[in-house]
Amino acid sequence: MIKKMICILMCTLLIGATTVALADWAVGDGHKMHFPQLPDPNGWDVDFHDWWLGDDWKCSETGPVSDIHFWYSWARDIVQDIPWISVQIYSDNPGPPSAPYELLWSRTFQAGEFIIAGPWTGDQGWYHPLTEWFEHDHQHYWQMNIKDISSPFNQQEGVIYWLVIQLPYYSYPYPAVGWKTSEDHWNDNAVFGAPGNWIPLWDPLSSAEPIDFAFVITGGEPPVPDLDCDGALNWLRVKPGSTVTGTFSVGNIGDVGSMLDWEVTSWPAWGNWTFTPSNGTIPAGNWVTVTATCVAPNQQNQQFTGNIEVCNKDDSTDCCSIPVTLKTPMSNLYMNPIILQFLEKFFETFPILKWIVYSLGTV
Repeated sequence: MIKKMICILMCTLLIGATTVALADWAVGDGHKMHFPQLPDPNGWDVDFHDWWLGDDWKCSETGPVSDIHFWYSWARDIVQDIPWISVQIYSDNPGPPSAPYELLWSRTFQAGEFIIAGPWTGDQGWYHPLTEWFEHDHQHYWQMNIKDISSPFNQQEGVIYWLVIQLPYYSYPYPAVGWKTSEDHWNDNAVFGAPGNWIPLWDPLSSAEPIDFAFVITGGEPPVPDLDCDGALNWLRVKPGSTVTGTFSVGNIGDVGSMLDWEVTSWPAWGNWTFTPSNGTIPAGNWVTVTATCVAPNQQNQQFTGNIEVCNKDDSTDCCSIPVTLKTPMSNLYMNPIILQFLEKFFETFPILKWIVYSLGTV
């Protein structure tokens, strides 16, 4: 008797060939959606067939969708290996009825890039949305785990997205694979179909009860932006009252996938300043050129120094500075900027002459 029980247990664990593993996600583990949509052991499995299946979720925490978990079954428990899984994430068309709208992210995962856990058991039905359904069709269901996704989609808290999945096409019942329905419902219906032609799914035994799919969205910490600035504004021998213009750069040198919200927060307390743009959003690895414009003091012999301050709007400690220097000449003699550049180089070579000229007040 003991040997027979051990044999039954081993057979159950080995169903589904070599891809079976210990569960990757369990009740109580973290998630980043409205709530985990857990499988209904006695629910339906909707045939993937040659269309796409999709269900929506509301992001509960900004960050990458690094792990995707969903539950599935095989019709009549005729189990096969799964060679690939195609996954897409869409924005939400609120409807009604709601449906996937704009494709935001897409990946196809090959065998070896996902882990299968299970099986678990329950009295489950099979649902082919266009033609037929069968109660008491099969007993086993599995958990599919797509983990540590490279270049993941980054979701934003409070936004609704759609998880859309396609598995290899099979014909019922030799074999067919289906997405398991969930115990709990959120929002309205899951859908089947294709872009531009999404059809809501209803329980085949009760057309008034919407179907939702069993899945969980998890992920790591959101990517961190990091602000950097480059440049300096050196306005020397500026004609009093004139308008001067210069540029500097603001960049996001943070984690891949991060978005930096920045703004110019302060500048030297003299003159009338404008900045174009004065704020914005920068993806990681990108830079923005900012044009700074200032009206010089309408006086001779003026010198001002200071810093233009730029800060991360989401982190007040993440700031950088652009040094600013502005000088007006000591006399009414205003020289052509090209001549002034020549004199600057000349004075750098012979500093004693620069001291003599300045002492005489001729420049």
